[in-house]
Amino acid sequence: MNKLRLLLLFFYILISSSLMSQVFNPDLPFIQGKPSSWSGNPTIKGRFFHPQYPMNKSFSDVMKWKKMKNPYELEKKNDTFQLPIAQDLNALKSDTTDGIFWLGHATFVIRINGIQFITDPVFGKATVLKRFSKLPVQVEELPQSHYLLMSHDHRDHCDKRSLKLLKKLNPNLKFYSGLNMDKILKQFLKGSEGQVAGWYQKYQTDSFELYFLPTRHWAKRGFFDTNKRLWGSFILKIGGKTIYFGGDSGYSSHYKEIAELFPDIDYAILGIGAFEPEWFMETNHASPEKAYQAFKDLNAQYMIPMHYGTFDLSDEPVCYPQKMLETIKESRKDSSIIIPNLGGNLIVH
Repeated sequence: MNKLRLLLLFFYILISSSLMSQVFNPDLPFIQGKPSSWSGNPTIKGRFFHPQYPMNKSFSDVMKWKKMKNPYELEKKNDTFQLPIAQDLNALKSDTTDGIFWLGHATFVIRINGIQFITDPVFGKATVLKRFSKLPVQVEELPQSHYLLMSHDHRDHCDKRSLKLLKKLNPNLKFYSGLNMDKILKQFLKGSEGQVAGWYQKYQTDSFELYFLPTRHWAKRGFFDTNKRLWGSFILKIGGKTIYFGGDSGYSSHYKEIAELFPDIDYAILGIGAFEPEWFMETNHASPEKAYQAFKDLNAQYMIPMHYGTFDLSDEPVCYPQKMLETIKESRKDSSIIIPNLGGNLIVH
């Protein structure tokens, strides 16, 4: 029996190796200093995977989680937490004011030198997910966005209705994302141009620098497209500032690696929510404690948290991530953690 298992394993490895390929955008350069062993994102039968942290959660794991009693059930039922909205929203509405502004979940407006970026825009509910936080302003009140940064295809980050509205209000919008994301972004942003990259690649840009980097996550929108599109994070260098937008990610060694490639990060925008139960969620999302460790690994000047307080994606109450990060900030006396108000300017002057 053991010999049969070894033989089957041998044939599985042999077949998988023959179906494996490494892909990248041949029109974009790799980052100087990337791992010497890296020659593109590995795929098996056209599906991406992280070589160190392949997604290993099965359908039975999902069912195990769903059948478990949630220890936070009563707290979630009584949770009335609302993300606070900044009192002064003039900077957000002004196209002449530099800033980083949180609109909720993973949606940020980043405006430097009159150039405006928007990340993972979701302006209402995410498909069937109720929205707990309000937008600080109407989308129509935002200045013109020039560029879209799309980290991955999950529906709480890549929302069809929000993208169509964004395109309507910003007809010249261009997008940057991961490999194969152009196939859906061009559907939602009809007429928009854009670029897609593999990990450790640099986009072709003029007035700023933009790089696509690894995260420990996955991709899926339908029943049969798991990991058909690449997920990742961004480094944006513009106007003397270096901003890391972390997308969705579990904690891993890639944060230290990114710090070696970019030792001058000013702001690290990192997810802190959707982490319970950790045995199930830690491969995809980081707890506040692990997100803080990621921030320290990145050696950034300031940490801006995201991915909490907007949608109920896991077992913990929506108030937990912020309260836990506030405790970390107080216990470590770390003023580099910025707890944001929606719509407020998060740039430290």
